[in-house]
Amino acid sequence: MIQGVRQIPPINWQGVPRAYVGQASAVCRTLGECEDLVKWFGDASFAPFLPVLVKAAGGWTAITGWGYASAAELQDCAVVLWHRQAEKMQKQGALVNLDELRERHGLMRREEVMPGIADALSRRIKQHKQNPITDPFRQPEYARAGNKTVHTVAKESANG
Repeated sequence: MIQGVRQIPPINWQGVPRAYVGQASAVCRTLGECEDLVKWFGDASFAPFLPVLVKAAGGWTAITGWGYASAAELQDCAVVLWHRQAEKMQKQGALVNLDELRERHGLMRREEVMPGIADALSRRIKQHKQNPITDPFRQPEYARAGNKTVHTVAKESANG
């Protein structure tokens, strides 16, 4: 049996994030393309080094195999990713619920951030005004390269 080299069809890079143009082994824009990923590569055991880009409901996602994951595994990952992102977008309207994450980590609610910053700044100003000597105005310190003092040199005029 003679084996020939199969050439992978050219990729349509239109709409792909600029960082990935020319740096991906496949681009899946539809669920059908994700399901046909093995056909794209031509062999289920082929393991591409470059990532597979999937444009699911939440945006672009790169699935990396680093030459270890076969095309069949990458196809399964792409299909699962497509369904999970579509489900999350349908339920939440976004892939990540930032308000829930903020609450889980004990941070302020989004509505309380700006009033909290304004309150902290006004308390800090009040503290400084009450104690201007013990709480001096903070000046930024700039490090001098090699602890050398730089002196300015006045240029001589053309007349004298």
